[in-house]
Amino acid sequence: MAKVYCIIVSYNAMPWIERCLSSINDQAEVILVDNNSKDETVLFVQSNFPDVLIFPQDTNLGFGKANNLGISEALKRDVSHVFLMNQDVYIEDNALTKLVEFNIKNTEYGILSPTHYNGKGTGLDFQFKKYLTTNHSYSNSFLEKTSKPKVLDVLFVNAAAWLISKDCLSVIGGFDPLFFHYGEDENYCQRARFHNIKIGIANFALIKHDREKRNTKLEVDFSKKYFTAYKKLIALKYADINLPFSKEAFKKEITKSRKDILKSLLKFNLTHAKGYYKKLSLAKNTEIEIMASRSTNIKKGYHYIS
Repeated sequence: MAKVYCIIVSYNAMPWIERCLSSINDQAEVILVDNNSKDETVLFVQSNFPDVLIFPQDTNLGFGKANNLGISEALKRDVSHVFLMNQDVYIEDNALTKLVEFNIKNTEYGILSPTHYNGKGTGLDFQFKKYLTTNHSYSNSFLEKTSKPKVLDVLFVNAAAWLISKDCLSVIGGFDPLFFHYGEDENYCQRARFHNIKIGIANFALIKHDREKRNTKLEVDFSKKYFTAYKKLIALKYADINLPFSKEAFKKEITKSRKDILKSLLKFNLTHAKGYYKKLSLAKNTEIEIMASRSTNIKKGYHYIS
């Protein structure tokens, strides 16, 4: 018998959380890890969804680490699957049950995703559409209502709604702490491919991802967002265990920052010189983390969640 827990990481989730939790509709038990919300998320869930297991945090753990905490708690309850679900996702027409039923019969898939529509259900989610259209085996007929139930094999799909089997977790583990927010799902898929675990998108299961009107701030040079994005970029490139680590290529990352520091000093731009020095230090420290990550992730085990 399948035993499934939904893992939801919340942060200031009040605009979505009621609809999100209601959409689960007894398809699974729920664990909510709250990343120190500043709104009423925790109190609201406690009052209106008393069966949800809530783990409030004193700080923002980030997406990966918070999910790891939820997965660890689910494994203690002897689950067969976990379903990672963003706080702005709504499950349609028992999609989770459909995914679980398929996975029980097709165990080669470690990660299964439903098809992602936008919040209104009027079309595909804008990012999800990119993942589909860049897949060479995708065709428009995959999503037609008359299409037969099918799973499309993919190299990557974002973790807004992932069904992960316990067998997959036993081989890959949880999200790598090398990534704080963004990139952790792509890294996870890299690791799945290395261990010959299949990733699929189901056309017979649907969710709505309600994120179209989200305001995004521009990335400012040498801001926190800038350095987070840079670390993600080099970590995804060099921590990919499907590829050999290139010392020469990484050395070029270091050399470029050193040249940028020198150019800034010659122009008497101390602000940029300090920024590039911080970038240089970040690259050096990240190289150490990358090597530790690669050493761990080539092995099978409950990494980061045991």
